[in-house]
Amino acid sequence: MRFITPLFLTFFFVVLPLPLLAQTPLVEAPELLSLLDNEQTQPIDIRDTDAYTQGHIPGAISAPYARWRGPAKNPGQLASSDEFEALIQELGLTPEQHLVVYSSGADETDFGAAARVYWTLKYLGFAHISVLNGGYRYWEQQASHSVAEHATTLAPSTTRVELQPKLAIQKDELLHKLQQSQHHFQLFDARPPAFYEGNAKAPTASTAGTIAGAQNVPFQQWFIPGQTRVRSAVEIKRLVAQQGLDQAPETLSFCNTGHWAATNWFVLSELAELDNVRLYPASLAEWTQSPEALPMENTPSRLEQIKAKFKALVN
Repeated sequence: MRFITPLFLTFFFVVLPLPLLAQTPLVEAPELLSLLDNEQTQPIDIRDTDAYTQGHIPGAISAPYARWRGPAKNPGQLASSDEFEALIQELGLTPEQHLVVYSSGADETDFGAAARVYWTLKYLGFAHISVLNGGYRYWEQQASHSVAEHATTLAPSTTRVELQPKLAIQKDELLHKLQQSQHHFQLFDARPPAFYEGNAKAPTASTAGTIAGAQNVPFQQWFIPGQTRVRSAVEIKRLVAQQGLDQAPETLSFCNTGHWAATNWFVLSELAELDNVRLYPASLAEWTQSPEALPMENTPSRLEQIKAKFKALVN
């Protein structure tokens, strides 16, 4: 028996699917290169089709970011479950695959695209998902010998989505929390300070400012200085502890359209491993466009708003 046990254990580790051995939310280019040896590893390229055609990670399918987003007026708005299911089946995605999402890695904002698609896949019920740290930019730098030009398409799947509603918070629930003055949650505005303070406004927002009671937690801080790669989980957890961002039982993340907020959600939920981190998908685009006046802070005065509109017209 002394000889049988080691042989059995060796066989067990060899046949266990690789994605189950290496389930990390953030993978580096060299790690992904080794993961590509496993047929269950499925890269998802969310850049535009032109960029994909010019070169992509071997085996990657093309699924541009715009296909995961809402209308121009409210880009963060979620599609229906039927629409998402049709997209998932068209792409050929299955629960058994290890999905690795990547974008261009052009800048810090670009990471939000990969984080938002990661969140969307998790919201739809997928469990084996990762984001390529630094995106295609770092893949080219660290694995330049592994670039494909021929498109990869998968056979359509029959996957049914299983929504995970606890990952999201919608307008009515957030409003109820604010009106009830509940104090068991923290509300984080992921935008740069100028937006939070009401000195800048996104085109999709009808007014500047932030949701009442929000704390500014700018998304840029999570990146390695001078790079477009996210810091290590150890560094993330240290920053979270230093800023006291781990003190509430529930964390809610928003921005203008749920893009920068997806970075905060990813970092706080998947790397810092906080419990009950939720994304407000439509964010301020929906909140400020609502027919009813919803609670806001740091909003400009009426005169300042008129001046801003006049300046925009002149420009």
